[in-house]
Amino acid sequence: MLRLLFALMSLLPYGLRRHVVRGLMHGVWGRLSHAKVYGLKDLPDGPCLFICNHLSNADGFTLYRALRPRRVVFLAGVKLHGTVMTRLAAETMDTIDITPNSPDIEALRRCVELLKGGQSVLIFPEGGRSRSGGLLEAKKGVGLIAKRAGVPIVPVALTGTEKLMPINDSDMGGERLFHADVTVTFGPAFRMADLEPEVSGSSDTRQALVDAMMRRVAALLPPAYQGVYAGGPEPVAPTAPPSAVPPSA
Repeated sequence: MLRLLFALMSLLPYGLRRHVVRGLMHGVWGRLSHAKVYGLKDLPDGPCLFICNHLSNADGFTLYRALRPRRVVFLAGVKLHGTVMTRLAAETMDTIDITPNSPDIEALRRCVELLKGGQSVLIFPEGGRSRSGGLLEAKKGVGLIAKRAGVPIVPVALTGTEKLMPINDSDMGGERLFHADVTVTFGPAFRMADLEPEVSGSSDTRQALVDAMMRRVAALLPPAYQGVYAGGPEPVAPTAPPSAVPPSA
């Protein structure tokens, strides 16, 4: 039934389709995603590069809701266009398509262009969803974007979205939503220059830079989610009381 509904909505003109699907998703997220957001009031003004762990296909819209009304462009894998449901869901947000596990220079160039032009961009540096829930080693491209854009970098930590929409590797378009407690934590912003003491003397400076960036994401996560970046700094305490995700609009 749900597949048929999305198939019918896909026939609508783009603008109307985006409005209808976004409204539907706001309603579903508002009912099923019991979300708390930390650190939102401490975000820098102006363009930022957000880096976040990746647990589920629910991550993008969860972050979109948490960041509103701030406009953020998401770097999203092209495979989301592979099914009607994931394609329509992706259309509700502003995205840049990227081919995972490949040197997609055009996508990286576009990210830098947007950041330098005053827009914020959100990236999942692991390059894919974690099947274990723990952080995977980050790809080097995020470091290149950060260095060339020169904007503040904000680490973001998600928990609970893997329960909100569990991964279904056999049928991504058939993934279902469930009731789940979700947290979104925004950490202190930093600059690439702040990482230099951590990467000095490294044999692979590019990987050392992205690892230093991801340790700041790991520091916001409970130990079970820290994955390959476990054993770094102690988790950062939220700098502001949690607040409910803004109501649907």
